[in-house]
Amino acid sequence: MSALKVLNNHASIDLDRLDEDNKQDYLFIFIVLPIICIARYVCEQVGRAIFLSSSAAQKIRAKPLALKLAVKKFEEATWKFVYYASMASYGLAFLSWEPYMTNMFEWPNRVSPKITFYYVVQISFYMWMTVCLIWDVRMKDFYQMTTHHVTTLGLLFLSYTWQITHAGCLLMILMDVADPFLELGKICNYLHKETSGLIAFVGFLLAFIFMRLVLYPVYILYPCIVHTWDLAVYLDKALVYYLVNGFMVILFCLNVYWTALILKVLVTKFKGGKIKDVRSDDEMD
Repeated sequence: MSALKVLNNHASIDLDRLDEDNKQDYLFIFIVLPIICIARYVCEQVGRAIFLSSSAAQKIRAKPLALKLAVKKFEEATWKFVYYASMASYGLAFLSWEPYMTNMFEWPNRVSPKITFYYVVQISFYMWMTVCLIWDVRMKDFYQMTTHHVTTLGLLFLSYTWQITHAGCLLMILMDVADPFLELGKICNYLHKETSGLIAFVGFLLAFIFMRLVLYPVYILYPCIVHTWDLAVYLDKALVYYLVNGFMVILFCLNVYWTALILKVLVTKFKGGKIKDVRSDDEMD
C-alpha cells in the first residue's frame, strides 16, 4: 500500500514514488521532431496545390508578389489546421475523459504512454514552430507569438519534468480546441469563401473565450497557484513553483491580448467590413 502524505485538501504525495524519473522520455524528441518537419512540408505542399488551383489564386496571378505571399499564408494555415485539429482530437478522445484528469495534484502524477506521446509531440511541434517564426510570414504580434511559444515550451518541460502532467494535459487540451477553427477560417478567407469563414470565425471566437478565458483560469491557473505551494515547499521546489505559475500567468495575459484582437475583428465585421487577420502588416489577408 502506498505511503500517501496529504499536504492540503487538494494536494498529496506518494512517498513510495519520490524517486521516479521520466527525463529519459525526452530522447523521443529526436525521433518525433524530424517527423514534425516532414509533416509540415507535406501539408504545405498539399496546401499550395489546393490554393493554386483555386479561383482566388487566378485573380492575383498577374501580381507575383501578392500571389507568393498568399501561397505562403495558405501553406501555413493548412499545416496548422491539420496539426491543431489532430492534437485537439487526440486530447479530447484519449485524455480528457481519463479519471485522473480530475486528480491533478496527487504527486507524482502517473505518466502513461498516451501522456508521454502527447507531450513529446507537443514539445517537438513548439520547438520547430519557434524556429520557423524566423522565416514564416511576419505578423504584428511576432513578439507576443514568440513569447507564447517560449512560455509554452517552458510549461511543457517543467510540468513533465516535475511530473504534474495531468494539469499540463488539461492545459494543452484547453489551448488546442479553438485553434483549428482559426486556421480553417483563414483557409476559407484566403479562398474567398466568406460565409464559411464567418462560421469558422464564430466557432473560434466562442471556443477561444470559453476555453482560454473561462475554463483555463478556473480549472488550471487558480488551482495550480493555490494548491501547489505546499507541494513546492515540501519538495524544496519554490523556484519551479514560481516559474510554472509565472508562465501560466503570462499565457493568460496573452490570451486576453488576443481576445482584444478577436473582438476588434468582430466589431469590424459588424460595421460591414471583411473578416481579416488584424495581426497582418500587408493587404493580402
